[in-house]
Amino acid sequence: MFIERITIKDFRVYKGVNVITLGTDPTHNVSVISGNNGFGKTSLLTSLVWCLYGKLMADVDERYRKEIYESGGYKRYCDKIMNRVSWADNGRQIKELQENHKTLSSMERNENGTAIGELASFSVSIRLTKTFIPSIPCEYVEISRKYNMLDNAEEVAILLDGRPNELTKEVGSEIFINDFILPKEIAKFFFFDAEKIVSLAEIKSIDEKRTLSQAYEEVLGIKKYHDLKDNLENLRLRLRKKSSSVADRGKLDKIKKQIEQNKRLLALNDERIRKKDDDIVFRKHSSDKCQEQLIREGSAITLDELKDFREMKDHLSEELKKLKLKLKDLVELAPFAISSEKMSLIKNQLELEEEHSKKEVSEAFLKKKIAAIKRGVKKLPLKPKESDQLFEIIENVLLPEVSEDYRPLLDFSIEQQNRFNSIYDHLANSYSKHFRQLTSDLKRQQSAYNIIIKKLQDAESKENDPVIRTIREDKNAIDAEIKLLENEKIELMAQNIHLQNETNNLASQASELTKHVSVEDIDKAKDETAVRLIQELQDFINKLKGKKKASLESNILRQLHLLMHKTHYVNRVNVLVIGDLIDIELYDKKNEIINKDSLSKGEQQLYATALLKALIDESNIRFPVFIDSPLQKFDKDHARNIIVDFYPNVAGQVILFPLLEKELNEKEYELLIPRVGNAYLINHLGDYESRFKQVQPNELFQAYRKNNDYVYQH
Repeated sequence: MFIERITIKDFRVYKGVNVITLGTDPTHNVSVISGNNGFGKTSLLTSLVWCLYGKLMADVDERYRKEIYESGGYKRYCDKIMNRVSWADNGRQIKELQENHKTLSSMERNENGTAIGELASFSVSIRLTKTFIPSIPCEYVEISRKYNMLDNAEEVAILLDGRPNELTKEVGSEIFINDFILPKEIAKFFFFDAEKIVSLAEIKSIDEKRTLSQAYEEVLGIKKYHDLKDNLENLRLRLRKKSSSVADRGKLDKIKKQIEQNKRLLALNDERIRKKDDDIVFRKHSSDKCQEQLIREGSAITLDELKDFREMKDHLSEELKKLKLKLKDLVELAPFAISSEKMSLIKNQLELEEEHSKKEVSEAFLKKKIAAIKRGVKKLPLKPKESDQLFEIIENVLLPEVSEDYRPLLDFSIEQQNRFNSIYDHLANSYSKHFRQLTSDLKRQQSAYNIIIKKLQDAESKENDPVIRTIREDKNAIDAEIKLLENEKIELMAQNIHLQNETNNLASQASELTKHVSVEDIDKAKDETAVRLIQELQDFINKLKGKKKASLESNILRQLHLLMHKTHYVNRVNVLVIGDLIDIELYDKKNEIINKDSLSKGEQQLYATALLKALIDESNIRFPVFIDSPLQKFDKDHARNIIVDFYPNVAGQVILFPLLEKELNEKEYELLIPRVGNAYLINHLGDYESRFKQVQPNELFQAYRKNNDYVYQH
């Protein structure tokens, strides 16, 4: 499948009708479309996604979902898409016609013959060739989407060889595009930002893995076999219902009606949930506008922040009280700290009294010991004079003379003495440091308290302003509506869970019931064939998953070796298939798992690029690949590998959107030229207007520099 032509009318920066033709020669399958930042590369990519999927583009990429949400819903998003210059010019014509006509239809024309509907609309059209649609041979398919700004009406047209077809009418445009052109679940693999695909290496949550696994199954062609198996199981249910007894038929009818009713309720609830999502988005947008008005009026603070200020004030007040109590205790000790010399004298006196006290207690004991020593010494062969001298020395050492002038001055008890020692140690060692720290904390807390009091006073004074109070009341009312809507949404989701569980139980009952009924002879062969096919399909699905697992592992590893200049940095790839989850693990030479978070951004981009190439190779989908911001985060060696081995071979038709001389330099482009069939520059003409200029592939950089020189001169 190739894109032959893209026609854009008044879409974002593309004013008027802009046509771009892409080559379909497989030997020159690369097209390069370049322009400076803001000229319209991303807008071109967005126009293609919008043309194919409309409001379902939110399912293609998180970027589109975010843009739609921030706009306040899909309709408001579309209101911002039309080229602002065209809308301003055409809006004046429409206003003049409205003033001259009481009623004005979209078919009314201006003096130039242009219908009002055309003046107030933007559109994108894609022409595809070599498209395979079962049982409907055709040369080309043209998909067009148009949005009318006057009545917010969106129109999708699908033409096969220039004519409508019953199939597109029967299944609807969304299903036709999803089933026969490109499923939206896997469009992200064909419309991707080469700088942002590193997100594929950062997926961790179960929900993210489940969503990506569904896309994997779609790409690898596994999902269609699951769908076929489900259809066969439904066929068996219908056959058994048809052949059951009257009683069982009644039960089956009742269960079937209940299941159908539940499914209708589920669909209705889903629609109500979507509507409430739109209402929530709209009201959040209004709430944000009110907050913006509050900021402009000088009250950027929210009620929650005001409540936090008050709680902070109470907390700081309590902390100040505690600090002041601690300071009071320290201040009581201040006189003792000032009289440190007196405290030292008291300390010495206490030690002296303690020493004399100990001497009095032990004197009697020592006298007994001295008497025992004398008895022992007398037994020694010593002269009397020597014995007397020795006795005198012992008594002087053990029983020194006590001064008769000594008198106890303080006479503290042991408890008093311990308390004094504790206070003295505190004053000598930590009092000064503790006092400084406490006064510093007190000053800091007092300063914080004063600041919060000032903020609180300012906020409360502004909240009394009548304008701010009115805006605040509006915002509170909107926020209350949002909360109510969210609660109603939660109730609907809970109902859906209950309905889904009930439906599953009913389906199990129906399945059990059909096991007990006999199948009529006319349908017996059909039922047996269905049973056999279901089992064969299950076996086939298991084998297919194993085959795709091995093939995908080999393909990813081959692409990594092809793109990375670290030879065999990744030695093995393991694709895990666990239930409905598919995960991918990388292993090094030591057979140890490589944490993808440890990879550099460039290596993560290489991994994601290799994964995309492997998935595209494994799929049977031959859709053009669009690559925005190529060669980001790559060094020159990796860039060469990407240019030579990846981009020309990733698909039958490849469209690159590089920023010349930044994301793609001239030497790198020379490596790509042999495969380039078409080259375009996006020229910005000012006043929100860009147009495509086709150039010869080998003259792309010369034309780019010439355009830039022209821009700089003007």
